[in-house]
Amino acid sequence: MGDPAMTIGPEELQKIGDYVRLHLAEWMGNVHNEREMGLMERSIRIEEELKAQRQVMETRFEAMDKRFEALQELMETRFEAVDKRFEAIQKQMDVRFEAVDKRFTSMQWMMGLGFTLMAALMGVLNFF
Repeated sequence: MGDPAMTIGPEELQKIGDYVRLHLAEWMGNVHNEREMGLMERSIRIEEELKAQRQVMETRFEAMDKRFEALQELMETRFEAVDKRFEAIQKQMDVRFEAVDKRFTSMQWMMGLGFTLMAALMGVLNFF
């Protein structure tokens, strides 16, 4: 490599440093302002998207609530129908059990009378 075309002395370096110091804030300020503006625009877009997303979620939640309410009403009507069926079956079973109970009661009386009559006949036949 060759020698530099020009040598810079301490005075020139001091002038360059002063010039850069004076204008550095201005140069960086523009970059900083542009960056801030870009970030602000992005944050505004994100906030708008979040607001739109929130609205979409609210409408979906409302739709889900309506579906659950409709399902709940449907289930209530079905449970009421099942309850009515069970009540009807229970009434039929009560009638049948009462009939069977009457039969057992009459059978018990007949057996009791039959054993009593047999014991009485055996007792009378033992004396003769």
